Amino acid sequence: MSTAAIITDKIEPLVRLSDLDEYKRGLVRRLEGEWDEETWTAFRVRFGVYGQKQPGVQMVRIKIPGGVVPLAWLGVLAHFNRQFCQGDVHITTRQDIQTYFVPLERTAEALGFLYSNGLTTREACGNTFRNVTACALAGNCPREHVDAGAVAERVARTWIRNPLVQHMPRKAKISVSGCATDCAAAPIHDIGLIATEREGQKGFKVLVGGGLGGQPRPAIPMLDFVTEDELATVVEATARLHQRYSDRINRNAARLKFVVKRFGEEKFRALFLEEFERLKGLPQRPWQPLDWRQPTEAAVERTPMGVVKQHDGRFAVVANPPLGNLSAAQLDELLAIGYAIGLSEVRTTRDQNLVLPNVPADCLAEVIRRLEAINILVPASSAETADVVSCPGTTTCRIGITNSPGFGRAVWEDAQNDPTARAISVRISGCQNSCGQHHIGDFGFHGLAKKIDGQPAPHYQVHIGGDGRAGAQAEVVGIAGPIIPARHGLAALRLLRQGYAAGKLAGESVRAWVERIGKDGVVALLSSLDGVEAEQTFTDWGDADTFKGAPGLRGECAAPFASDDVLDDLADDALIRFDRHLVAGRWDGALQSAEDAVVFAARRLLHHAYQFTQDEDPAAAIFERLRDMASPAVLAAFDRVVGERLVALSCGRAENYREAVATFLDTASSIIHGADAARDAAE
Repeated sequence: MSTAAIITDKIEPLVRLSDLDEYKRGLVRRLEGEWDEETWTAFRVRFGVYGQKQPGVQMVRIKIPGGVVPLAWLGVLAHFNRQFCQGDVHITTRQDIQTYFVPLERTAEALGFLYSNGLTTREACGNTFRNVTACALAGNCPREHVDAGAVAERVARTWIRNPLVQHMPRKAKISVSGCATDCAAAPIHDIGLIATEREGQKGFKVLVGGGLGGQPRPAIPMLDFVTEDELATVVEATARLHQRYSDRINRNAARLKFVVKRFGEEKFRALFLEEFERLKGLPQRPWQPLDWRQPTEAAVERTPMGVVKQHDGRFAVVANPPLGNLSAAQLDELLAIGYAIGLSEVRTTRDQNLVLPNVPADCLAEVIRRLEAINILVPASSAETADVVSCPGTTTCRIGITNSPGFGRAVWEDAQNDPTARAISVRISGCQNSCGQHHIGDFGFHGLAKKIDGQPAPHYQVHIGGDGRAGAQAEVVGIAGPIIPARHGLAALRLLRQGYAAGKLAGESVRAWVERIGKDGVVALLSSLDGVEAEQTFTDWGDADTFKGAPGLRGECAAPFASDDVLDDLADDALIRFDRHLVAGRWDGALQSAEDAVVFAARRLLHHAYQFTQDEDPAAAIFERLRDMASPAVLAAFDRVVGERLVALSCGRAENYREAVATFLDTASSIIHGADAARDAAE
């Protein structure tokens, strides 16, 4: 990789057609049988192409930093969905757009259509930095210091295609909030950035190491204040700790939160701060300065809905397509509405809603009328409507256990005429992985399978009183409640809502209420369900077939990786680091980075010869083993590195040494790829 990708005056684009060329080559290798399924999976997920439970078709995830959707993209999405997909597009809890049932052999054509129209899927899946999310009202909220969506877009451009983060031990997630209200939920992220002000200077508070899933853990406060110029260093420090300490063997314990758990918060914080200080001052990709503003007080709902007055006097219309699903026809009408009133963009939210920003006052009534005509609802406020979020569950997901959208639809419909459902958030996931963020709803449900009289039946575990915002950090994760048959889910939710409505104290939150009544109180509320056999116990919500139990398919959330790809990326990253240290005048750091690059390339060669190494193996031992098995070409390239290093040490000039290191990396790649090609030809 050219270091120009990092040390440059040009802002990295979200879309590069070279990404498409790379994907096309990989697809050919898979279709022709050159790559096995694991190699192919590790490759394609970085391009947002994800296996469905249905064989032969793919989910394609479109990456939308900050949820900012230029208006013209709505037409592109509508056309894309008609041409390549089946069913609706889906707004995810990471503000992405997911599309479904794309035939494998058409995925390159599908990506080509998206990329040529300015949309990217790059690093929307895989062990990468996933989509960077932002507040629902980013750019419009009176309380904000800065447009969090703009920050998200800049962070995304800073890290897309960077070799350091292409094959991490597991994915990492970043959120940006425009003020201390933290509508983007920093504590549930690997990195949470919250805009703030200190002594008249604008910047960000940083939280690190959070996540949901089977073992949820809130992020820990890391830095009280950094400037926007230091955000790339914050992200880099986190990525390097992730690469260095996370578990590459046990994929179920490879998220950054497990590093925090292993070391403890104090030791992890010390490691982070040490890495952050070491990296400060090194060149980063260019950063376009942000536009900051002075916030004003305004009421902000946890899940904003309806018409919200912006800081500039115009209005944002926050509308709800139920469960975040949109048809091509709805997308076309959204485009027409936007053109009619002169909008430049719409925004997706992590609550699976849509925001139409910058609406003039005299257009509000017409916008609301047209939205509701296509079943995109605009309630007066969240206090007047249901707030229901669901992942796709068994409708498409390989590891989904329950039909979470089927249950979610039943919850949503039931809530329309139930006053106790208003202003209550319900979050539903089809398994423990929390794609529906069940841990942070007032009432959350995650799907699992249990047997009743020896026959598998769909169930949900109930979670009560979660809140993902930093202001509720001690109470981020809801309290785990009982496990109930899925068909009791709606009745259980009604009983819980009614119990809260009737029994809460003045101003009491769901969390405070459930802590007060305790486990016994919850059991008592649900006691009327005891011994009652639910209708269709063995058929899930929204399904016609009998429940078959948990799926046997492997998920791709923790996609596999090829060790050669990891070492190749780390070698490229180390060479880039060499250049960055030289630009910063850090000679010792440059020398160490150059040695790291050579070590990673040497390990590639050793692994290719089935002589496996460990991260902790000393460089001298790696080099000695390399000399024992290397070809003449490798030895010549390696000896040149050694010689030029001695010259560089004696004269302080790095040009020839840098060239020698780069040549050694290229030699390793050439030998490995040449050997692979020869083997494939022989087979």
